Amino acid sequence: MKTVSKIAGLLALVLIAFLAACRTAPTADTAPATRHELPPLQLIQRIPAPDVAGRIDHFTAYPKRRLLIFAGLGNNSLEIVNTFEGKVVHSIKGLDEPQGVLYVPEFDKIFVANAGNGKVHVYDGKTYALRKTIELGEESDTDNLRWDEASKRVFVGIVGGIAMIDAATETHVDKDLKGSGGHSESFQLEKKGSRIFVNVPEDNSVVNVIDRKTGALTKWELNGAKANFPMALDEDDHRLFVVTRRPPLLMVLDTDTGKEVARVPVGGSCDDVYFDSERKRIYAIGGEGFISAVQQNDPNRYTLSANIPTTVGLRTGVFFGTSLYVGVPAAGLEPAQIWNYAVPE
Repeated sequence: MKTVSKIAGLLALVLIAFLAACRTAPTADTAPATRHELPPLQLIQRIPAPDVAGRIDHFTAYPKRRLLIFAGLGNNSLEIVNTFEGKVVHSIKGLDEPQGVLYVPEFDKIFVANAGNGKVHVYDGKTYALRKTIELGEESDTDNLRWDEASKRVFVGIVGGIAMIDAATETHVDKDLKGSGGHSESFQLEKKGSRIFVNVPEDNSVVNVIDRKTGALTKWELNGAKANFPMALDEDDHRLFVVTRRPPLLMVLDTDTGKEVARVPVGGSCDDVYFDSERKRIYAIGGEGFISAVQQNDPNRYTLSANIPTTVGLRTGVFFGTSLYVGVPAAGLEPAQIWNYAVPE
C-alpha cells in the first residue's frame, strides 16, 4: 500500500506541474521570451577605396545615380563611389584638407570645402570638371556644407559663423552670418523656419542659434557637456540632437526653448549623427568602434537600442533610404573601405 501511495503522490505532482505549464505557456498572441531580435543595422556590403590614405571626412550622396561622394581629408582628394558597381569610379586629387562636401541635384554640382586654404571648389556633377573656385579666406577653416532649397544657397561653416554661396552664380554672398566666435562644426537649417543651429565647441561648447533673416544670435548651453561636434534635427517634433565627446552623450534639446530634455550615453569620438525619421531612430557614428542606435520612444524619451561594433577610426558617413554608409580608414594591410549598414526590413 505504501508503494501504491507513493506512485499516486508522484502522479499527482506530475499532473500539477503539467497544468501549471499549460497556464504559463505562450499562446499565439504572446511572443516567446526567446524571440530573436534583429539589430538596428546589419553590415551588408564592403566597397574598397584602395588609393585613399589617412582620415576620411564628410560625405554626400546622389541616390538616383547610386553615387556616394566623400572627402579624403588625409589624402587631399575627393572620391566618387558607385554603390551598385561597388567601386570608386572617379578621384579628384590635389585638394587642400577637404572636409565638407555637398551634391546639389538641382544644379548638378558638387561643392567641396577645403580647410587648408579656405576655398570652396565647384565641380560639374557629370564630368567632374572644375567649374569655379570660391575664396572665403585662408583663416576661414571651411568645414560642413548644407543646402537651403528656399534661397538656392549653399551654407558653409567657417570660423566665426556661416558663409553663403549662391549655387546658380557660384559666388560668395557678401554678408556672412555671425556666430559667437570659434570654428563652426556641424550645423542644421530649419526648413519651416529661419533659424540655423550651429555647434561651436571652441566657444565653451555652446550651440549658436542664428536667425538667417535678421542675423539675431542666441547661445544655448549644454549643462557641462563638452566637445559638441555632430548634430541632427527632428524639426517636426522640435528636437535638436547634439553629440558630445566629453563625456560621450547624445543630448536632446527642445528647439522651442533650448532646454535639455534627455541625454543618452553613446560611443565616443563621434563625428556624424543622423536622424532616421521613418523609424524614429538616431545613429551616432563613434570613432571608438561603435555605431550607437538610439530609439526615440517619444520626443522626451530615448533608449539606447544597441552599440553596433565597427572598427576604430570609423566616425563619418551618410544615411539615406535604408542604408548608413560609413568611411573606414586604411589600417595596416587593409585598404580604406566604405561599409554599408542596412536597416533590416
